[in-house]
Amino acid sequence: MLSLSKILLLIVVVVAVWFGWRWYQRVGDVGREKLRERDAARRPQAGRSSSGGAVGAEDMEKCPECGAYVAPRSAVACGRPACPYGR
Repeated sequence: MLSLSKILLLIVVVVAVWFGWRWYQRVGDVGREKLRERDAARRPQAGRSSSGGAVGAEDMEKCPECGAYVAPRSAVACGRPACPYGR
């Protein structure tokens, strides 16, 4: 049946599982906090609003000279004499 050693072993197992679960939750919380900090540090650099700076996304246009697709506002010349970008 149930002896004192079995009861003590059961208590030790329950306590070990309890502390293991608390440790697992604490490690998860620390990891999530680090992810939030990293995302917050990246967020201001991701793209500025249209009122004060660079555009987050831009439509691409095909260059009539070389055929490459470029963003018109930030395009550079492809090196061909008739390239319309980068003048």
